[in-house]
Amino acid sequence: MIWYDLSDVMLAEKLDDRASFRRFYGFWVTEATPERTAFVRFRQLLSAHELDRTLFETLTMQLKSKAVAVQTGTLVDATIIASAS
Repeated sequence: MIWYDLSDVMLAEKLDDRASFRRFYGFWVTEATPERTAFVRFRQLLSAHELDRTLFETLTMQLKSKAVAVQTGTLVDATIIASAS
C-alpha cells in the first residue's frame, strides 16, 4: 500500500491491528484476514499476467475523475520546548 509505505507483509499486520484498515478493505471485525503471503502471491499473479499496470491505470483514472489527488509527504509531530540557552 503505497500511501502508507507498507510492504505486503506489513499490510497483513496492519489489517490485524487497525480497524480503519479492516473497514477500508471490507473486512468485518470478526472476519479472518488473508495470511501474510497471500498479498505477495496476488501481486505476483497480477504481474505475471501483466494486469498490474492495467489495474494501476484504471485506479488512477477513477481518482482523477473524482478530483482526488494523492500526495506523499512526511508528518512530523513535535512539541517546541524552550531551552535554557
